[in-house]
Amino acid sequence: MRFVIRNFHIFVFACFSLFSAVWVAVDTDRAEKFVRPLVEDAREVEALATGAYRELRAFQWRAAYDEFVTLYITAMRMPSLVFEQLAERLDKVNDDISRRAGAVPHPSNEAVAKERLAFHHAEAKASAMP
Repeated sequence: MRFVIRNFHIFVFACFSLFSAVWVAVDTDRAEKFVRPLVEDAREVEALATGAYRELRAFQWRAAYDEFVTLYITAMRMPSLVFEQLAERLDKVNDDISRRAGAVPHPSNEAVAKERLAFHHAEAKASAMP
């Protein structure tokens, strides 16, 4: 009895394989129509996986590691400095993105925070009034 329970997955696989073989033999056209989209999707997944593999291969792991160590050390020494550096880097990224897109630069984080704060204050005043 332990043999059957321990190797149950093998019996399930054998039954599935037998069922699939009989289904393909009985109704070949229907089986082909069923499998064709799966094969096409598999080709797309292969292309995406190949692109992801190339991206991971080109990724600079040493630079990412150094950046993480620097961030960790900075966070341990002075946590507020981390947020200041993060805001500066986000501004640089926003400037780079806007420069590449040829659009107007994004507002700085401080301006966005001030706008949100003013909006929330106005909303709180409006809800307080009867």
